[in-house]
Amino acid sequence: MKLYIYEHCPFSARVRFVAGMLNLAIDVVTIDYDDDKTTTDIIGNKQVPVFVKGDGEAIVESLDIINHFLNLADSVETNIPSQAVLDWQRSAFSPLQKVGYPRWSLMDLKEFSTDSSKKAWRSKKETEALNFDALLADTSVIAEEVEALIRKAGDVLHLGSDKRMKLVDEAIVFSILRGFFCAPEINWDLSVKEWMESVSKKTNVKLLK
Repeated sequence: MKLYIYEHCPFSARVRFVAGMLNLAIDVVTIDYDDDKTTTDIIGNKQVPVFVKGDGEAIVESLDIINHFLNLADSVETNIPSQAVLDWQRSAFSPLQKVGYPRWSLMDLKEFSTDSSKKAWRSKKETEALNFDALLADTSVIAEEVEALIRKAGDVLHLGSDKRMKLVDEAIVFSILRGFFCAPEINWDLSVKEWMESVSKKTNVKLLK
């Protein structure tokens, strides 16, 4: 069983988070960002995550992969996120792009190990609205937006209460929040940071810093 990913990708991270929480042994393969061949040969287009089962069948949507993992583990959990997490996720994608896009390709991530992969990233992701240099210059303003989002994540996760989150909800929140660690200017709510560090260690899905 192989899981093809990018390390920066939140959809890849949520799948890896669930596999880690369920103690599933998965062969994780990080492909170069400018690799147009590997997943195209498997599913007909460039996309991650892609999970290839032992019988060769491929699963491509992150929630479908999570559902397969839950079935493998005989879990009673569901792969359907709660509305509160879906609403939070919707508000999080734009700040995540603002923080991550100009920074991730400069980090020591396997998918950006070559100059051509770094150039491919910038060519695809940089737009007039998401100008990398402008985003970096605007870090202090963006950080305030992210810090509010982090505080809201603490409420969504019910940290400090006895209410248990669904695994898929935790996976989604974790997969997005980990991307903000690449900007040291962001001040973290302590309880959220401690939760992130704890589940990162438990699942072996590293934070992006």
